[in-house]
Amino acid sequence: MSGIPALCLGTLLLALPTRAPLRAQGTGRVRVVSAADRAPVVGAELRDSVGQVIARSDAEGVLRWPADRRAASVRALGFRMFVVREAVRDTLLALDPLPTVLPVFTTTVGQRVIRAAESPRTVTVLDRRDIDAAAAVSANQLLRQIPGLQEIASPPARTSISIRGFSDARVLVLVDGEPIPGTLTDSRDIGRLSTLSAERIEVTKGPSAVEFGSDAIGGVINLVQAAPTKRFTVDGTARMGELGRQEANAGVSHTVGRFGYRVNAGWRQMDQVTGVNASGSTLNRVYDGRLDLRYAVSERLNFRVDVQGTQERQRWPVDGLFNGFIDNIGGQGFVEGSYRGLGGVWRARTFAQRFAYQYKQAQGLVPVAGSGDSLEQRERLSRTLLAYSRVLGRHTIDAGFQFSARALAAPAKVDGDSLTDRVREVYVRDAFSLGRSHWTLGVRHTDGSLWGAATNPSFGTRVQLSDRVSVQANLARGFRAPGFKDIRYTFTNVSGGYEIIGNANLRPESSWSRSVGASWAASTALGVDVEWYHTSVDDLIDTRFQSIGASGLQSFANVNIARARTQGVEVTLRGLVAGTEWSVGYDHLSARDLEFNVPLSRRASHTARARLSRLWDIRQGLTTDVTARYTGAAPLVSSGSLDGSEPPRITAEQGAMLSVDLQFRQALSRTWELSAGVNNALNQRPALWTPAFDRQAFAALRWRFQQQD
Repeated sequence: MSGIPALCLGTLLLALPTRAPLRAQGTGRVRVVSAADRAPVVGAELRDSVGQVIARSDAEGVLRWPADRRAASVRALGFRMFVVREAVRDTLLALDPLPTVLPVFTTTVGQRVIRAAESPRTVTVLDRRDIDAAAAVSANQLLRQIPGLQEIASPPARTSISIRGFSDARVLVLVDGEPIPGTLTDSRDIGRLSTLSAERIEVTKGPSAVEFGSDAIGGVINLVQAAPTKRFTVDGTARMGELGRQEANAGVSHTVGRFGYRVNAGWRQMDQVTGVNASGSTLNRVYDGRLDLRYAVSERLNFRVDVQGTQERQRWPVDGLFNGFIDNIGGQGFVEGSYRGLGGVWRARTFAQRFAYQYKQAQGLVPVAGSGDSLEQRERLSRTLLAYSRVLGRHTIDAGFQFSARALAAPAKVDGDSLTDRVREVYVRDAFSLGRSHWTLGVRHTDGSLWGAATNPSFGTRVQLSDRVSVQANLARGFRAPGFKDIRYTFTNVSGGYEIIGNANLRPESSWSRSVGASWAASTALGVDVEWYHTSVDDLIDTRFQSIGASGLQSFANVNIARARTQGVEVTLRGLVAGTEWSVGYDHLSARDLEFNVPLSRRASHTARARLSRLWDIRQGLTTDVTARYTGAAPLVSSGSLDGSEPPRITAEQGAMLSVDLQFRQALSRTWELSAGVNNALNQRPALWTPAFDRQAFAALRWRFQQQD
């Protein structure tokens, strides 16, 4: 495929008016939405006086109202029944959600957005309020606060997020459903993921192969970008803080008639790199920008174009004389179209991505050409998706086909200096309701030209036992295909005295995940969620010592080790008391390498988070946020030898960390807002935590103008 930035028509959550009176006469369409969030309700049933189903709402919440039907009821799982006394047409019906149904969404197959309450898996959604409350300009600053998620430094300069014990290549990180740059060389860095134009971040815990394919053994992080605003809006933020923190971003957005646009650009830097335990000449600087265009040709046909780019420089002291540098530059985009017709909703998307990685070094603060590993590595990825969603009776069917072409150019690191791959995927997923229960059943088949094929099913249910209690269970198979670096990539570190050699005979990792949970909405002041989870992995790919090579370097090989397992219990409490929103979460994790019966490295058994947020009636509004997060002690485990003569063993312990973050935001006028805060107010940095986690005070000024009606 060409390098033309790709296209996408996202599922458009139409801005909907308030509830309209149901007094219109005649026939027509009724759009069924939730009264809490104004999002469409799919599969809502129109029933007559004896309970017979007359019609169901489609994938956009549209319900066809027969001409001769007057008295009837509208019912949907998770919502209170609504009784209608008269025939209606071309109107809006807003259903009241039950207390266990939170206004939370997740993106599923074909980029269709569903309610988290319709998913049998655990989904945590962080919206724009959460992002602002954490003053998080990069995703890692926010995600590390969620119980069950841990930020793991990956030297020299990357940071990854572990979900329930699985990290890095086993957590799929997406932007609007597409992978972030750097995946082909394992250069994915969650700290590179900007939140400047984010509407929300969806975190799905557990395998999601049916929805997203490979790499989602631990779960999926999907950053959903905000749509163009209906009114002309301009905003900008400048922030400064300790540890060399400097940030600035600006954006403009508007919808004129059928055409909408959003443009965002930002810059940020810190004098620390998460993965490096060093100070002095350390630097992490990122520039990024995004353009989003959307056009509604008609009520049935919509188009979207989204393009974004990132440039990053990371610098850190290698020794007393030299600095190491990593320069990354990436760009990606998609073109998407959606059409409502032929009984359902069709979506077509074409996506393209380019990424370049280069390591250099020098004695000064600027790298010297030809220094270090100056051979640049380049990645290319293109994908085409065709998806279809349709409501058939009580069933909502999603089906689709996706084709991907991948290429890596890495001179002197892979045979022939380059490597290509072709991946074909087909999936189908059925979601249906039976009484007070909602069921999902799906399967995806993936065929890769380098490593073979994998078929992965999933099955789950959510049952509404009462208005205030629901339970859910899920069984899913996940997999991770061997990456280019695993198969045919040779990495040599002369100064470190080792080399890592790829293995063309690797098999895909495979997993089975089981989870059972429950939700209880005791009152407006207390809600409780509990879940038990268990994931077992076979053929886990790991790096093991092989021999001392002819050059005197230690030689390591990538191999499929026997088994690994993660399991645990997660508990979340939330509520509202005297105008203060509060939440407490805790996750207990057991993560082990079952081949050698040792813990997985850097996985803490205990993570917890408590948060208080309140809007005070002071001037034009003062918001305060207090968050405490705890990450327990975690073992550091060696890799071990290939022949088993030197098994993996615990070599050190990463200390337990308690971080308290504080922030306030004060509206100075209708357009200006002042904010200030401190991260890690107690200034804790236990053993094996880097200086990037030190205490950091900051302040910011935001300006926002929105045209009035």
